[in-house]
Amino acid sequence: MTALPTKEGAGSCPGNDQLECTAIHGREDEQQAVSDLVRRARKGRGGVLLIEGEPGMGKSLLLSEAARVAHAENVSLIAASADELSRFMPLEPLFAALNEAPATLADEATLRGITGLPMWLVAALRARLESRASTGPLVVSMDDLHWADPATLQALRTLPWQLSSYPLSWILARRSPDDGNGSGRLFDLLEGDGATRITLRPLSDDAVARLITDAVGAVPDAGLMALAAGAAGNPQMLTELMGGLWDENGLVIRDGRVGLVSACLPRRIQAMTRRMLERLSAAARHLLEAASVLGRSFRLEDATTLLGTSPAALLPVVQEALTARVLVATSDSLVFRNELVWQAVSEALPLPVRQALHWQFGEALLERGGAAASAAVHLLSGAGSGDCTALAGLDRASAEVLPSSPDIAADLAARALELTPPGDPRVLARSVSAAEALAAAGRPDEAAELARTALVVPQPAASSARLRCALSSALAMSGAAGDALAEAERVLAEPRLSSELRADAMIARLRALIGLRDGPHLAETAQAILAARDGEQRDVVIAALVALAITRWEAGDVTDALDLSSDAVRRGDGLPPDARRFHPHLFLASRLVDLRRFGEARALIRAAPDHIDALAPTGWSATPATLRARMALAEGRLDDATTDAEAALGVTSDAGAHVRDSMAPVVLASVALRHGDVTAAIQHVRGRPLSGAAYADSWGTVIAAQAEEARTGPRAGLEMLAGVYDDLRHHRFLLLWDPAFAAWLTRTALAAGDSGRAAAAAAMAGEIAAGNAGLPIIITSAAHAAGIADGDRGRLEQAGAEHADQWARASALEDLGMLLARTGSADAIASFSRALDDYAAAGAARDVARVRRRLRRLGVRRRHWAAAGRTATGWSSLTATERAISELVSQGLTNQQVADQMFISAHTVAFHLRQIFRKLGISSRVELTRIAMEKARERPRRTRKPEA
Repeated sequence: MTALPTKEGAGSCPGNDQLECTAIHGREDEQQAVSDLVRRARKGRGGVLLIEGEPGMGKSLLLSEAARVAHAENVSLIAASADELSRFMPLEPLFAALNEAPATLADEATLRGITGLPMWLVAALRARLESRASTGPLVVSMDDLHWADPATLQALRTLPWQLSSYPLSWILARRSPDDGNGSGRLFDLLEGDGATRITLRPLSDDAVARLITDAVGAVPDAGLMALAAGAAGNPQMLTELMGGLWDENGLVIRDGRVGLVSACLPRRIQAMTRRMLERLSAAARHLLEAASVLGRSFRLEDATTLLGTSPAALLPVVQEALTARVLVATSDSLVFRNELVWQAVSEALPLPVRQALHWQFGEALLERGGAAASAAVHLLSGAGSGDCTALAGLDRASAEVLPSSPDIAADLAARALELTPPGDPRVLARSVSAAEALAAAGRPDEAAELARTALVVPQPAASSARLRCALSSALAMSGAAGDALAEAERVLAEPRLSSELRADAMIARLRALIGLRDGPHLAETAQAILAARDGEQRDVVIAALVALAITRWEAGDVTDALDLSSDAVRRGDGLPPDARRFHPHLFLASRLVDLRRFGEARALIRAAPDHIDALAPTGWSATPATLRARMALAEGRLDDATTDAEAALGVTSDAGAHVRDSMAPVVLASVALRHGDVTAAIQHVRGRPLSGAAYADSWGTVIAAQAEEARTGPRAGLEMLAGVYDDLRHHRFLLLWDPAFAAWLTRTALAAGDSGRAAAAAAMAGEIAAGNAGLPIIITSAAHAAGIADGDRGRLEQAGAEHADQWARASALEDLGMLLARTGSADAIASFSRALDDYAAAGAARDVARVRRRLRRLGVRRRHWAAAGRTATGWSSLTATERAISELVSQGLTNQQVADQMFISAHTVAFHLRQIFRKLGISSRVELTRIAMEKARERPRRTRKPEA
């Protein structure tokens, strides 16, 4: 609510001058209510305004505002405030406002022999207020009525309506919730009589930002706003926070924005928290201090574990903390109401004490069983170098959480290794554990470095094997599949391996072979495992089934691949989540998306949420979001596709530098192509690591080639895909990924003059269809490609009628229209029109523009803009075409390049540019680029639409 005055000449870092509260923010409505009440008195009407709120919310400042307005309006104001002693002195606050002492009037009443003293004193008060109000408008301001005595509250219940005929207004303020003195009941009754009641709420984020901006003359950055959010919108605490940061040189101003030098709480907040706790009993303080190590939110049973007591014994002190509003209760926990208070209480504990409490609670959680993940944070905070007991606890917790939370396990194991003194006999074992956990957590660089460092020294056979398995996994994850295979083979060559180590090495070998795309060797290895499946561990059999399914899919044996992966999913049912295993449900869901069996894919993803959650730190958990993005793309929900793809990128970014699920950039590039933004499409796939997910690099290459073809022509696209065409006989994965890819490969080769490659792509699609007669989507895809290669009208009509994918159907109809146009058939217009409608429904603006141009050449014009309701000037006045041209020009494209992208003439582009310049009031492409970039930054975040 309050703001701090800006210092003159504030530079890069604030100085030590004191900041003072001088302005109001976020209380504009309340401020207006105060002003209106004062003016009512001046106009002779009067009224009652009730103000309540928790401590620090700004009641007193609003009363100061009333005094300021009263002075400006020439209205008399008398003010007083109750305090803790007031409850023992009847009517003292009211008499203090009138500068009179109740005791003096009591003596007068005694001399007169008056009985019924309280009633006489109230009458005397009324007489004095009548006298004051008779000489001019008057405002009576009373603060802190939660301390007021019963007689004062009773007087305030009657005086406002007894004096309602006078130009007299009342402003009454109290803290809520009160201490049970009846002020809340008074406010209820007065409100029932017509009083206006204001409850001061926490400040909004916008008000907080304005407060800070007013304080230091600069806009707060995200870091400072995050710290300020810990004040929970409490103006007094925000004032103390900003003042403390200013005093302690904790702020820095750069380029008009103010940020934090460090995130340490200023001493003012610590002092404010101490004052708050001093009002509590020693037992309540003890509870808050101990519970602060549990986090801002904690369960009462955890606090009792830490304090060695029972919930019943803690009830009085918990109630005390709740009454004081330091804690609030939720449905299942107690929460420090204010994050800054929680931080201050925790930081006030001496470090050794805080560490000991963390360790005590971490050990207690381990003893409960099944709570190792929760114990991890406390064990990490409480462990010290060389502490054997603490390090043993870290070892235990790391082993327990490794299957389900490898990221936590990696942190625990790495910390245990870091705290182990050189020469300790446990260094080797902890090195092995840390390498395995880091690899499982998807941190390949750290895992490989640690494993290689440990292997420099001769190791026992078992330790060496475990290190090499971890190294193999890390190398496969990093794209070094050949080296990963060599490490796995070295382990398998060792005699007398334990069954567990042998299983790990076999899985590592399968991963490496998948990365090498060595189909024959992979199939041979997987079949050998399955032939002896009764003697193999279940994880190894599942991995072999998925590996063999990959080879079958590569060969185009779709039904067999689906059966194998379904078998793997069934065998995995009932297994607990483990990030180190193969994930057949994700592989099968991906293949179902390829086949456009979206309902089955969604059901499979929904059936395995626990397994997906366990994959979060490794990046594999991005796969469901990517699959949702692919489904949205196929269904024409481009905004949803973008939202999900960006979410998948966020997961992989959080997981680390490597990207194990790389399909998200490809989806984003596909969306950009649909919108006609070729430059953005190229940027999405350029420089992205596209290895990791099975053969994702091929799809990335095709999308990049599609973008290049759109920019410079089909020959450039063909050159990028030369290796893809040559690999189709052995790697058919790509032809199954999208029902329109076979047709696109055929069409591009023909357009580039390479009929041989065009025929090969169509023939390969035909071979796949021949082997999968029960799958209509594959048969339709092959018919589309053959129709292009052979100029077969019947095949193209079949594809245009049977494609389940909307965009693929539109593509087939466009190809049919082109064939019909070449033969002079009048049916070309109908085919193009149907294609136009399907492209539009799929959100494919670029394809719509191309087909519209084809129709224009046949003498048909389809209107594609809407002028109704459009403003005459400014960005909002631009048509969709003009905005698209503006965005392309802002990317540096020439008129001819824009024309090629949008399938219009360069003269048309020039005409639109003149219109754009006129509407925006500019005269250069530089100015247009600036405006377009600003509008791109302002574009609101897309909102997900519900899935069909």
